[in-house]
Amino acid sequence: MSMDSVLSAPALLIRTFEKKDLESVTSLMRELHYPTTLNVMRDRMEMMSANPLYCNMIAELDGKVVGMMMLRQVKSFAETEWATQITSLIVTSSCRSQGIGKRLVRGGENWGKQQGSNLLFLTSGNREGLAPAHAFFEHIGFEKAGYQFIKQL
Repeated sequence: MSMDSVLSAPALLIRTFEKKDLESVTSLMRELHYPTTLNVMRDRMEMMSANPLYCNMIAELDGKVVGMMMLRQVKSFAETEWATQITSLIVTSSCRSQGIGKRLVRGGENWGKQQGSNLLFLTSGNREGLAPAHAFFEHIGFEKAGYQFIKQL
């Protein structure tokens, strides 16, 4: 066995979104059955990139986008401090259970702290298919806290 084969390992990079990531981000959203188009995602990403209350992080493994997380800063009457909300977290199915989601969340924690947040939160549905995602969040330290109620307008 050569020394090169012993030392080579996949390189994971967590970074902010760049325009070159648009097609990959669109594919990730579709993988989770969010209906979208390249133009719709371009508009959303441009809007968020121009707003300092948003942060879009990319997980890149050996130069290929394999995950993403969208964050936003929120303030409510219930909390006196700013909070950071994870609005999306996606790791492509072929790369799950490798620590990529955990690294993205850690990046989100760091960004939130830099923004003055003392709370990181997310909301999720109650579909049976989301049980693995819920288990992941609890495994990395999130606590289940309440219900989400919605009403179509």
